[in-house]
Amino acid sequence: MEPISATPTGHGTLHRLLDAELAFSPSIQGVFSSHLAMALVALRQLGATDAVLQRAFEVSARGSEPRDDRAELDRRLGEISRDGIAATVATRVADLVDAPGTALFHPVIRLAYALDVGHAGQVAAAVLDWGRRLHELPTNRPTVGTRRLTDVAADLSGRPAGTWSHTFDLDGVARRPEVRDALQEVAMDEHTLDDISSFAISAHLAANDFITLHLVTGARAVRSLSTWLEEELATRLAAATVPVMAVAYAAVEAPPLLDSATLDALREMRLPSRARIAELATADRDPHVIKLADVALAEERRTADPLYRYAAARVVGLVPRATEFVGS
Repeated sequence: MEPISATPTGHGTLHRLLDAELAFSPSIQGVFSSHLAMALVALRQLGATDAVLQRAFEVSARGSEPRDDRAELDRRLGEISRDGIAATVATRVADLVDAPGTALFHPVIRLAYALDVGHAGQVAAAVLDWGRRLHELPTNRPTVGTRRLTDVAADLSGRPAGTWSHTFDLDGVARRPEVRDALQEVAMDEHTLDDISSFAISAHLAANDFITLHLVTGARAVRSLSTWLEEELATRLAAATVPVMAVAYAAVEAPPLLDSATLDALREMRLPSRARIAELATADRDPHVIKLADVALAEERRTADPLYRYAAARVVGLVPRATEFVGS
């Protein structure tokens, strides 16, 4: 299966900075994720200049921790040098694919960005980080049926008031019997990746939350990574992503998804240009803003769905949140 972006974009400033970034740990205090590598690629894809990339690197580098696994990283780089990026990813991801939500999708997002620009060092670093922090949520895999993620969301959001509270304890949410029950008879088929993507953007528009932001960027990363995998592994990756989406949605209190009339109204808004959104995103210091804007604009290109342009405009502050628009 051909990857979405198999050709390196060049060895200029971006690749030089990605090389330098390998001196830093992919995590902070072993818990929080460093966003530097991801932000650099996202900035470039948004059209940022070399000067903007350099400044972003210098600002982020001041708060980064040194890498403590350089020897292992060098061994992984040796693998890639010997076998190539595609073969190494296929081999290594086979042991990781059942835990795509590790560290709120950050290792998968980093890997997808590394693959986008063909940077061997960042591919090695992302796979290594995914393995070191590997964590599969303690929930049962969905039983296979015909229900879609929107049906799961309706089940979770339809619970009595007070059932859910906002939390970052995704393990605790995953153990809830309500989540287990909602994940019964979910469809696992050729539409699952599309289901994941559409659910992620719908959940984020409803919640406008830090956690659901990662569902949108994570869904894009899962889709990108899938193109590098054989069908069996890609199917496992999609299946393992479904419960992560459901758990994260419950963790933001499972707000009802916006109805079709509201979504259509958002699509019909007069939205800012892609260039204006990119301009504001590349000037922002928050890597979450940068990454969501980049991913949302990329997904708009892929799907032609204006909801993604709306989400990108929202994250840079050009439009009100969806619930405010609905009430106006």
